[in-house]
Amino acid sequence: MKKSKINLLISATIGVIIFIGTLWYFGPESLKLVYEDLQPIYLIPFIILTLLTFVINAIRLKVILKAYDKTASLYTLLKQNIAGYAVSYVTPSARIGGEPLKVYMLNKECDIGVKTASSAVIIDKFIELFGSATVGLIGLLILFILPNTTVQLKIILGIIMIICFSILFFVYYMTIKGKGPFTSLFNILRFYKIPKWAKLGDIIKEIETKMDIFFKNHNKAFIISYILYFVYGLTSLYQFKFVLLSLGVESTFMELILILVAWGLINFVPVPGGFGFQEAGQSSLFALLKSSGGIGFAFTIITRLGIMLFVSIGFAIISNFGGGEIIKRKEETNNNVKRKKVVGKNKKSLQKN
Repeated sequence: MKKSKINLLISATIGVIIFIGTLWYFGPESLKLVYEDLQPIYLIPFIILTLLTFVINAIRLKVILKAYDKTASLYTLLKQNIAGYAVSYVTPSARIGGEPLKVYMLNKECDIGVKTASSAVIIDKFIELFGSATVGLIGLLILFILPNTTVQLKIILGIIMIICFSILFFVYYMTIKGKGPFTSLFNILRFYKIPKWAKLGDIIKEIETKMDIFFKNHNKAFIISYILYFVYGLTSLYQFKFVLLSLGVESTFMELILILVAWGLINFVPVPGGFGFQEAGQSSLFALLKSSGGIGFAFTIITRLGIMLFVSIGFAIISNFGGGEIIKRKEETNNNVKRKKVVGKNKKSLQKN
């Protein structure tokens, strides 16, 4: 069994164990809450807002591509965004697992070069993480004024924020200075000594050059993309608000920010979909905010079910895309065979003449 599969199996097993423990501890309370107070009507705007978050992310990538003088329809980018999210959701790297697929689909569906597509997707992810870190900082400040927050939690979250901003600053600074953050890491880890990866060094340099051009010459696109992230974040807050309203639970703006920050941080845990960790994390947070971990558990399950709807759509898109690629390659192969036959016939006729 490959090492990646073993790691996936281990992480998934840990997630299942944590989920079972959380279910045993908070399950009865959450089931009672769902049975007595669930109002499904509020789940309709939740689904609509979830779709809207994908649309906003597609617009953000469209803005970045425009800076590279590349165009793609919003509908196509929306499909790619949902497909990439689906892959990310079922892999241990919930934040970046679907990015290679998005690059591939941009290349095949929009005729955008792999290097340009890669730099655009990386910049899009950089802006998303930068926005997430900014929201995380706001959440940390809120935690500092909450009376029930422990000093240990404040320190841990403070360290996480420092690490996040340090990594983002490193990537940005090294890029605009032309030193190449990914090339530096590639060389430090001596990946160039691996025969299969040796040629990647030059490709990475070209991608970093394109990123450097964007950061230096397209400040307007960067600012617009950054603002779009906050529109996405605000939409996400209302997503969560409607899920809580479906459970008959009112929530303040500060509470929603903390829920969003916790959700984002847990997504970095190398477990598919943060399974188990999201349930445990949100239950603990709601035990602090509402003195009811059961609300957090029910909230997570309902939110997860809504997300799974779009994950299913994402894999349907991938399946359709894969089928289209197979048909396209088959047609190209048939055309090549026909060309060879025509060339062969022409050669024979020339020889006879």
